[in-house]
Amino acid sequence: MTDKQENKRSMFTSVKNLLYAHNSIWAGIPAMADAYSRLENILSEIDTQSQIQAGNIKGITEQKQKEEDEMIQSALEMATTVKAYASLVVDNELKDKVSYSPSDLRNSRDTVLKDICQNIHDVAQSVISELGDFGKTPEDLQQLQKEIDDYADILSRPRDAVATRAAATSELVNLFKQADELLRNQIDNLMVSFKASEPRFYTMYDNARKIVSLGRRSEHEEEEPEMDD
Repeated sequence: MTDKQENKRSMFTSVKNLLYAHNSIWAGIPAMADAYSRLENILSEIDTQSQIQAGNIKGITEQKQKEEDEMIQSALEMATTVKAYASLVVDNELKDKVSYSPSDLRNSRDTVLKDICQNIHDVAQSVISELGDFGKTPEDLQQLQKEIDDYADILSRPRDAVATRAAATSELVNLFKQADELLRNQIDNLMVSFKASEPRFYTMYDNARKIVSLGRRSEHEEEEPEMDD
């Protein structure tokens, strides 16, 4: 959330709290009650979207790296075992199919890396019955497949998280616009009726409607330019 949005959010909350505290003054006016309910709903949604926007994807990224490291290690072990077997039986075609270096794997893009590891698995599967003397079993091959599947499962999560946060950022812009318009077009106008009958309430509202930023008070909200961020 931007500093400007945070300042406005504080103002929206101050207005909501003031209206709630003086509910007895305006509760008999249906239009005011409806406007207050709408403001409350908008602020609740702002809270929700703000939490989504602030979501930390570090944990997802770290888990993805862990899954990648484990998959690469298992794939390289399987590939070198197949290469050892291929060298023994002088099968250069088989050897070439699994001739990947650690840098080949680590420098590959995510989906390409997954495909390479799957290829190593599939080649090893074709000769797994011959790899027992080389230290690899069908269980090792199953473990490699599990690690490939786990990596594939988590592959899109960081991207999905970023997309979700971007959507929340966009929705916040819309919600702030809704709140601005609700205050300017409805509540501000309805409050004019209380200027003479409830001057203290009106003055408190007038103060609440001012945006506090860096220890200074801005002009009234309706005199601010529209938000565009």
